[in-house]
Amino acid sequence: MTAREETARRLFFYLHGEEWEQYRAILAVFSGTFFAEFSPEDVTSRLAHDGVELPVDIVGARLERLVEWGNLGVSSSVGNPTSLDDYYKRRNRYLITRAGQEVHALVEGTLRRVDEVRDVSTGRLGAVRSALEALAALDLERVDSERLAESVRQVFDPHIAFTDEITQFFAAINQWQSRYDLESDELKFFAEVLVGYVSDRINEIERTARPIGRTLEKLAPRSATIAARVRGQLAERVEEAGLTETVAVTQAAGSRPEDWDHLAGWFVSQPGNPSRIERLTRQAVAAVRTLTTNLSRLSRVGLGASSRRSDFLRLASFFATVDSGDLDRLAAAAFGLHGPIHFGVPAADHDDPVTPTTTWWKAPRALVPISIRTRGDTTNRGQASPLRDRSAEKRLMLERRQRLLEARQRVDRELLALGTIDGSHLSMPALARLQGLIDRASAQNTHAQVQTVEDGGLACQVTKTPGRSTQVWTPEGTLVVIDRSVQITVASHAGVAS
Repeated sequence: MTAREETARRLFFYLHGEEWEQYRAILAVFSGTFFAEFSPEDVTSRLAHDGVELPVDIVGARLERLVEWGNLGVSSSVGNPTSLDDYYKRRNRYLITRAGQEVHALVEGTLRRVDEVRDVSTGRLGAVRSALEALAALDLERVDSERLAESVRQVFDPHIAFTDEITQFFAAINQWQSRYDLESDELKFFAEVLVGYVSDRINEIERTARPIGRTLEKLAPRSATIAARVRGQLAERVEEAGLTETVAVTQAAGSRPEDWDHLAGWFVSQPGNPSRIERLTRQAVAAVRTLTTNLSRLSRVGLGASSRRSDFLRLASFFATVDSGDLDRLAAAAFGLHGPIHFGVPAADHDDPVTPTTTWWKAPRALVPISIRTRGDTTNRGQASPLRDRSAEKRLMLERRQRLLEARQRVDRELLALGTIDGSHLSMPALARLQGLIDRASAQNTHAQVQTVEDGGLACQVTKTPGRSTQVWTPEGTLVVIDRSVQITVASHAGVAS
């Protein structure tokens, strides 16, 4: 660990120990002002006003510790003292450091939002797209450096905020998918709110991310030039002065080529390396699928019947906070385990049987059958469940398949009715069908001049035509197949239903 990292680590020392709430209250006094200096008496008075009663000598000791850790600094201003006592009183004043202010804000924000569900603002992606398009329209040879830096900042600021939000939200989804101790309100929230919300957000993110990726691909050849122009700020001047070892300056986002590579990694996919957006959406879909399965299982077995985790966690908190003299009474009330008696059978990894006089605190772990743990006895219960009548489910499944088949046939007829694909207007289902056919045809033989694939009642022929592209319009955007012509005909082995 470097000296700088050790200094940064010491800023969090005030969170350790039983006095951390006192340190937190003291830092709150300083963080509410800028450039304010307080003496121990001032801090004591403000703490008392906030309901925290501490002796002034204890406050002074806490202030000195915060100075040692780097959260506070000692004021060097003494003003115009009128006496020696006044001089020492003025010298004994403290103010918060920049690092101390940042750490306090980080800790307070984490404590306030630790159980909150943060919304994902997809509007930030729209801001990123607009800023990228404006940046792409600039003439790098003539544009002013300040204007260029502001344009780059408008790209990276909303992107950083969006990545923080979506990463935290999907991390919460990953945590929720393994929850088996849901209460009624939580079950309703997951089943009626979260699943639909995630689906809507994923669709919106994917729709907005595609044009951002195309713009970034256009900007890729110019990203090094943009980074070099933006870099000409404070960080470069410090580097030219040879002060990088002593003065740490945070470089603006977008002033390094790797910043643009990181940005492109979120929206631009490479062969064998999907974009970060694609990976996150796949993980979110998988997590929601697991969560939905768990919700279905919980609704079948009955709420709370499959897990007593929350009850045991609450009981564990009682054991953690009770006085040592009441532990035996709490254990007897919770488990019926009295102090001098050990119930159970000899432990498998212990040669000597456990005597009834051995306290359960010291005895080895006993083997308890699952039936005793879950039901309290070993009696076999119930009869074999009869086979469930699934005729209704099968009928619904057949009806659903028939509707899907009819929708597929309508889409096929729409594509065949066009005649010419280039310059046509398609519905969104027809666009998805056309994209699937083009993808499959292009994957057949990448070196062939003409690539053909048949699927259902359609045959798709993709021909390489350098300099000529195929373009179709949809209600949500335009599809351009560069250097390719596309033709849709009836498959040789099947027809399309009328």
